[in-house]
Amino acid sequence: MAVLSDRWRCLRPDAFGCGASPPPPPGLTLDAVAAAVLDELDARGVDEVAVVGLSMGGYTAMAMLRRAPQRVRALVLADTRAAADPEPARADRLAMAARVRAEGVEPIVEPMLLKLLSARGREEVHVADPVRGRIRRCTPEGVAACQEAMAARPDSTALIAAIRVPTLVICGAEDANAPVDEMRAMAATIPGSRFAVIEQAGHLSNLEQPAEFGALLNDFLAEAYPPGG
Repeated sequence: MAVLSDRWRCLRPDAFGCGASPPPPPGLTLDAVAAAVLDELDARGVDEVAVVGLSMGGYTAMAMLRRAPQRVRALVLADTRAAADPEPARADRLAMAARVRAEGVEPIVEPMLLKLLSARGREEVHVADPVRGRIRRCTPEGVAACQEAMAARPDSTALIAAIRVPTLVICGAEDANAPVDEMRAMAATIPGSRFAVIEQAGHLSNLEQPAEFGALLNDFLAEAYPPGG
């Protein structure tokens, strides 16, 4: 937001039950998340958008493409994947949902840090502490509902192969959740997309290397929205 706001109008939704967003509705799905985002865009008079989705944001971006492809002018998919969860990953998500409902968010803070950041990022207080804070700002029901929604998401491989808007795919070099080889293969299925790897970054490449991530976005958006275009 800080890198882009001097040139672009930026809107950043919080997940249901996290940050400033309301509690999740029963049986939350990613399609419902996408619908809520589109409703908020309508309320602000925003028609076409460049969608930047990282991790669950990428899944939400794909859900937006399913619901309203005509509204997506450009797309950035960062540290995310098109495939549905395999059964072990799905089971892990459901186990986390059950745990936070029973024990609260605090027990998952440090395990999540291991999954989200590179080894170097975990040692950088200015990176790791804000991530801890963001997790703690999520309610147990918010975390649980988001995990269940991600566990139930459909495979989007065919969807992304049909993308016809400018697309940038970004991956942290040390991302264990959406590994480089998988994301490179995903990018190869999107016609005309470009692929970038950010060194010394894990799953939250935008937070670990904000300058490089922001530069990639700025260059991409400048091409997607040329002057007079």
